[in-house]
Amino acid sequence: MTISRSTWTALGLLLLAHVILASIFASITPYRQSGLVTLNRSVEKDIGAPDERQHANYVARLLNGEGFPVFNPKDPNLYETYQAHQPPLFYVVAAGFAKVTGVNDPTDAETGGRLRFLNVMLGAIVVAGVFFLGKNLQLPEPAIIAATAFAALLPMNLALSGALSNDPLLFALCTWTLVGLAHGSRNGWNIKRAVTVGVLIGLACLTKTTALALLPVAFLALVLPGEHRPGIREAGIALVLPILIAGGWWLRNLNLYGDPFAIRAFSEAFQGSAQKEMFVTQIIPSQSPEANPELEYWTRWVGWWTVRSFYGVFGYMDIWMTQSGRQSPDFEQNRLYWVLILVGTLGLAGGLFQAARDKENRNPSVFLVAFAALIGLLFLRFNNQYFQAQARYLLPALAPIAIWIGSGYSAIMKSRANLAVVVVAVPLLLANAFAISRLPGEFSARIEAGRVSESQQP
Repeated sequence: MTISRSTWTALGLLLLAHVILASIFASITPYRQSGLVTLNRSVEKDIGAPDERQHANYVARLLNGEGFPVFNPKDPNLYETYQAHQPPLFYVVAAGFAKVTGVNDPTDAETGGRLRFLNVMLGAIVVAGVFFLGKNLQLPEPAIIAATAFAALLPMNLALSGALSNDPLLFALCTWTLVGLAHGSRNGWNIKRAVTVGVLIGLACLTKTTALALLPVAFLALVLPGEHRPGIREAGIALVLPILIAGGWWLRNLNLYGDPFAIRAFSEAFQGSAQKEMFVTQIIPSQSPEANPELEYWTRWVGWWTVRSFYGVFGYMDIWMTQSGRQSPDFEQNRLYWVLILVGTLGLAGGLFQAARDKENRNPSVFLVAFAALIGLLFLRFNNQYFQAQARYLLPALAPIAIWIGSGYSAIMKSRANLAVVVVAVPLLLANAFAISRLPGEFSARIEAGRVSESQQP
């Protein structure tokens, strides 16, 4: 598929916009600063980006030559080490980035924040991956640009690109794996393409356990009947390589924790967090005695929190894009969210309808839906035990979601398909402007409230 010069220019501008906006989010979000987290009214050591402090501690350990950490659920200092169960790839890359950029101590509040700019670059790689996924699906150019704009300008994705965590690397590897699968499905397979897909999946599995969802999706993509179905050799390479790449880490975990993914140890450590059972048996009945606790949990709590956090909830899920900066059931307070939800839902519905009708992309549509569905099921399974209504757990599937939204608006606009980019980009740009204008004041208020609270302690 030949791409016009104007479309390549649009990609460049969107990459630049993502880098600039993510850098702004990185610069206005506190790094290793204490303050009051309004969600649970407690003073915490870090109020910036979720789990960032613990990710930085992992990187610091590698820089200090202490090797990979061994996760201990009973560690009395568990607050500082609860990311120690994570696979190693991001932390190795981050340690190398730290050496190149002169960050000697990631735990230093003054200089450690420079590590965030690794993820700014990884976020741009995600955006480029969405573009090339659309290109390999041979979508209309307005659909490709609109999809890329959604990924580039989504406030929550920008905030994650501006924070230190293993999420952007996971998003990048998942996105480019889907690009590889789509390319093979549309153009045929050879050894090089099979090796590329296998390596990407293996590296993703060395980044975060969520990447295991890529294995059944790759299997599905490789066995679906069609003109470009790979041979046994290519399919075997693509499916065995990930096991060879990540297998050593899984064997290490099996030896240390009794299971290859350290899930049991993580569950033991996570027992003190908010549990679904607590909401269903205590919180919801006390607040809404007439409500069905199970339905209320999945709709008002998990559903409503998640759909808003997909577009943007900052800090430790306690800074909202509302006039008050706090969550509110009031429609006026949540007007911005409702606009974003409407824009996203309409485009998504249109895109899925288009995908169902697109005979040329029948196989890619099947495995893209399968991947998004698997990520969604993992999210539901997690929330069936713990209350973790954070849409960042869904963003490994950002690429197919963006593709469906972009192609949906391109189809809806028909002869004026170029307007699809405007419909997608303008609300997101306004949301970013609002969030960026609000965050410094919200974080400052929480830092000051934390100081006041600590000064009043006996």
